[in-house]
Amino acid sequence: MDLTSDSFTDFKFLSAPKLSTSGRKVAFLVQEVDEEKEDYNSNIWLHDLEKSNTSQLTSSDQDRDFAWTGEHEILFISSRDREEDEEVTDFYRIDLTGGEAKKAFSVPHEVKSFQVEGEEMVYKAVVSVGENGEEEDEGDCLILDEIPFWENGEGFTNKRRNHLFVRKVTDENSEVRDITPGSTNVEEYAIRRGKIAFVGAEYKDRAPITNEIYLVSVDGQPENPEKLTNNQGRFWLVEFVDDQKLFVTFTDMEDAGLNENQQLYRYDLSEENLDLLTPEWKNSFSNRILTDVRLGKGQNSKALGEEFYFLSTTKGVSYLTCSNLSGDVTRLTKPGGSVDDFDVESGQKVFVKLTDRQPQELYTLSEEGKEERLTNLNEEAYPESSLAPIDRFTVERDGEEINSWVLKPPDFDPDSSYPTILEVHGGPKAAYGDVYFHETQYLANNGYVVIFSNPRGSDGKGDEFADIRGAYGEDDYLDLMAVVDRALERYSFIDEDRLGVTGGSYGGFMTNWIIGHTDRFRAAVSCRSISNWISKFNTTDIGYFFVADQQGGDPWNDHDKLWDQSPLKYADQVETPTLFIHSREDYRCWEGEGLQMFTALKYFDVPAKLCLFNGENHELSRGGKPKNRIRRLEEMLEWFDRYLKS
Repeated sequence: MDLTSDSFTDFKFLSAPKLSTSGRKVAFLVQEVDEEKEDYNSNIWLHDLEKSNTSQLTSSDQDRDFAWTGEHEILFISSRDREEDEEVTDFYRIDLTGGEAKKAFSVPHEVKSFQVEGEEMVYKAVVSVGENGEEEDEGDCLILDEIPFWENGEGFTNKRRNHLFVRKVTDENSEVRDITPGSTNVEEYAIRRGKIAFVGAEYKDRAPITNEIYLVSVDGQPENPEKLTNNQGRFWLVEFVDDQKLFVTFTDMEDAGLNENQQLYRYDLSEENLDLLTPEWKNSFSNRILTDVRLGKGQNSKALGEEFYFLSTTKGVSYLTCSNLSGDVTRLTKPGGSVDDFDVESGQKVFVKLTDRQPQELYTLSEEGKEERLTNLNEEAYPESSLAPIDRFTVERDGEEINSWVLKPPDFDPDSSYPTILEVHGGPKAAYGDVYFHETQYLANNGYVVIFSNPRGSDGKGDEFADIRGAYGEDDYLDLMAVVDRALERYSFIDEDRLGVTGGSYGGFMTNWIIGHTDRFRAAVSCRSISNWISKFNTTDIGYFFVADQQGGDPWNDHDKLWDQSPLKYADQVETPTLFIHSREDYRCWEGEGLQMFTALKYFDVPAKLCLFNGENHELSRGGKPKNRIRRLEEMLEWFDRYLKS
C-alpha cells in the first residue's frame, strides 16, 4: 500500500475511553473521514474486556461526548436530528442489552462537555453576558469592549463565558440552572456528592492569565460560587480525593512564566490550605507529543481513591502517570510512543496509544504493567510497507543534549544523495516523539530525508530547558543548526546543497527567523507563522499576555526589543524562496503575520507564494477539512520539489 497525501483519510481516530463502573466494558469514540461531507464522522464503540470483542455501538455518525449512567446504559450527545447552527444540544440514551438509542432530553445550549453523578448532570456551555453578568444579545451589531475579543476555533468571543449548568438526567422536563452566574469563565471542573469544584476566573475588560479554584453546589447554594484560593498563578487540573480534599495542579509562574510546569497539590476544604505533593516532579501534567493523526480528546486527569492519574511528557514520550497523596510519582506505561487518552476504574486501566509503527489503538494495562492491545481498527488502513525508517540521534550543544530523529525514504539507497527537510515543531513547549506523523512520512515517501528534533524551548526536559523567554531565535536557533550540522556529519546521503526547512506556529516563527539569518536552505514553507511580535501582541487571541510573557515586553515600553526579536526585521536579508500557508480564521497566528512576511519577500524580489485557506483555523494541519489538509500537503510538496529537485 502506497502512502499518499490522503492516506490519513483511511485511518480511524480513537479518543475518550471510559470504563463502566464494574470495569468490564470500555466505551470510546471513533472518528473517521467522510469524504462526501468533507468532515469527520463520530460514533461510539464498545469493547467487552471479559469477552475480548469490539463492536460499534452507535451509527448516526454524529454521536460524541458520552457518560455511563449504569452498567448497561450510556447517555450521549448527538446532532442526528439537529441543524449544525442550532444552539441546542440533544442527549440520547442507549441500552447495551439491546434496542435503538432513544432521545432523553435537550438543553438550550451548545454543550462543550458534561459529567454525570447519580441523577445530576453538570455541563459546560458558552453564554453571552452583559455589563452586569446577565445574558445579552447584541443582534447584528458586533460590539468589542474587552480582550481577548476573539479566540481560535471559536470566532468572536467578546462578553462570552463558559458557565456550568445543572439538571436532572432522570427527568425529561428538568429545570436547567446556571450555577456560575456573572462574568465568571469556567475552565476545568469536577463533581462529587453534590459539590462542584472548578478552575476559573471572573473578569471584566481583560481576561487575566491567573485563575482560582471555586466551589459551588448543584443546588446553587450559596447563590455565588465560593472562591477557595487567592493565588497569583495558574491552576489547571482539579479532581476530588474525597468529600473534603481536592487534587489540583498549580504554578506561580515565577521561574519560567506561562510555560512553567505545574506541580500537584492537595487542597483541604476544611482547613482551606494548599499542600505541595510533588516538589521533585520536573515534567508536565499533559501530553505534549505532536502528531497530525489524532482527533478528539478525553479526560486530562482522574482521581481514584487517593491516587491521581494524568498524562506526562518526558524526552519525546507521553506516559500514563500516577501520583499518591505522599507525592510518589510512577510512570505506568512503557517508554515509546504517545499515550493520548485514558481511563481507570475498578482495577482496570485502559488507554489510547500511538507509536511510530502503529496508529491509534485501545490498550489495557495489567497490574504487573503489561500492555495489551485490545483493538485492531487501523490494521488494514495502515500503509506499513510504505513507512519511512526512523533513526534516532542526539546532539550535544552548550551542555544540553538535543534529542533528534531522521526519517529516510522507504526505498532508501545508502549510496544515493537525498534532498532533506528540517521540520520545526510548534509550541515552543511541545515535543516530537516516536510516533507516526503523516506530514513527515508523506515527505519521506516522496524522496526526502526529514530531520526533526526537540531544541531548547521544547517540553519533556524540565523548566530550565524549556524556558527561552526573551530569547526566541537564540539558543533554539543554534540548537537547530547544530542538529543539521550533526546530521550532515552522521548521514552521508544528505545533500548539503538541497536543504529545506518548514514548521508551523512557533515552527513557523522559527522558519521565518531561519531564512533571515542563514542562506543554507534553498526552500522554505512557513505555516501559521509569527513574523512581527508587535502586531501579534495587538491582534491575536493570546497576544497581549503571550508576547508580554514570552518576549518580555510590550510595544510601548519595549518596542525596539520586540522588533529585534521579529523575523520581519530581517526580511531584507532573505534569499530563500518561501511558501507561506495560513488559515483565514486562525486567530492564534492570524493571516496578517503571513501577509507581512510575504509582502516583504515580494518587495525584495525573493520568490514567495501565499496560500490562504478559507474556513480553517490554527488546527488546519491536524483537524481541518480533509480536502484542505490534503491540499496543504500537496502545496508543500510542490514547493519543495520546485526548488530542491529541479
